[in-house]
Amino acid sequence: MRTPHVAAAAVAALLLSDGVADAGNAALTEVLRRLALTTGASGYEAPVRAAIRASLPTWADPVEDNLGNLTVTVGSGKPHWLLLAHMDEAGYVVSQIREDGYLRVQRLARVPLPPLFDQYHVGQPLVVGARGGSVGGVAVVPSTHLWRGSDSPLRTAALDENLLIDVGARTAQEAAGAGVSLLDPVVIGRRVVDLAGGLLAGPALDNRAGCATLLDLLGRLEPVKVQGTLTVAFSAQGLADGRGAQRLASRLIPDEVVVIDLPSAHEAHSTGPKDALPAGGPAIAVPSAGNRLSTDLFGRLSMAAGRMSIPLQLLVSPGTPEAAAFAAPARVALIGAPILYSGSPGQVADPRDLSALSRILKTVVEQAP
Repeated sequence: MRTPHVAAAAVAALLLSDGVADAGNAALTEVLRRLALTTGASGYEAPVRAAIRASLPTWADPVEDNLGNLTVTVGSGKPHWLLLAHMDEAGYVVSQIREDGYLRVQRLARVPLPPLFDQYHVGQPLVVGARGGSVGGVAVVPSTHLWRGSDSPLRTAALDENLLIDVGARTAQEAAGAGVSLLDPVVIGRRVVDLAGGLLAGPALDNRAGCATLLDLLGRLEPVKVQGTLTVAFSAQGLADGRGAQRLASRLIPDEVVVIDLPSAHEAHSTGPKDALPAGGPAIAVPSAGNRLSTDLFGRLSMAAGRMSIPLQLLVSPGTPEAAAFAAPARVALIGAPILYSGSPGQVADPRDLSALSRILKTVVEQAP
């Protein structure tokens, strides 16, 4: 039978561990919030990259390549682990500055987006990444008063070519005077909202969740315990057919690759992660002939989760461009935090899923295969 002193010590230890966990989740939530509030369309990830640099632990020595990939490497020898998450979000570039000061835009992403992606931006605040600093704007809403019957522009979903961006300029010269130029990036305005149950809602969470997970991992990591070499990569142009991952694949030639990302239901069609929900634990793609993911690495991640009593949600997935960038003999796994309403401006994530995934990754890279 426990003495009162032993029982009191056990309770105190439990309360302390809960307090540490709560503090860690709060810190991770703030990192995720900060990244979601930062703009970073494909090929224009510099603001996100700067936010990631500012969040790295003091021991990290980040390296940036000429494509914009940011990597942190620790350890030496085999196996060479690569943990990868892409920084970019779907957005547009300015394709025309009209004489009346309005802007036309064109999509940047080369991967499937939600059918209503462009419609999400109609009437919404937008941010133009002008060279002299961000410029606010809004996508205009077509007037319905002068339209009749099937000619109404609101009868069909908008496309990028239909969007007209108002930055408060009345002429092309005024727009240029505000700093707007051709090929400037344009993304949805930034707003992150706290929801009940510790959930977070905002834009770009489906991309920034992976980056926040890897930052949390680096904060937890004990470099001396890493078995072999570990490279943590924040890749550029993930939505441009995984160009950043392709560069990393050719430069690093890793043995074990864990891609921290999940395809959305619109990317995966009928086999997408529509049943994986926030607060249910990380989701992992089941290996198949179609996605060429590693059964061995899938098993190690699953066993690590099981040892820590962390539930995993299983998905049937065709993979992602980042995962496809790595060819055999590299072993590849695809895992991530489930995101509700992925691809929309109001995505929902549970930071506790990110924390659980970070702990799984730490366990795996600190154990010899």
